[in-house]
Amino acid sequence: MYIMKELLDEFVCTVTEENGIITLTYCHPTYSHSGTCVYERHEMKGSTKPIKQKFIVMTGCDMGDIIEYIYQKRGLSEKDFNEVNMLLREHSREKVDTF
Repeated sequence: MYIMKELLDEFVCTVTEENGIITLTYCHPTYSHSGTCVYERHEMKGSTKPIKQKFIVMTGCDMGDIIEYIYQKRGLSEKDFNEVNMLLREHSREKVDTF
């Protein structure tokens, strides 16, 4: 997984937010590979207690080019699917959380 994370770190990440919609865009500085993850901000208030919770939810993800790039550089098999899936989710969430 470490090698895949290093490959993912090669991408320039840009985070934008508009009306509670957070878009994270991955662009490779040399190749034409790119991808996006979209999150929405939500706030929930308890039904019995006046406690508010703020959270974000991933609502979209188009990372086909990123997966293709990792495949070209490292090679992937069907058994790598869950590892790649979790890596993309964790990496994108980390970038959004530090925005």
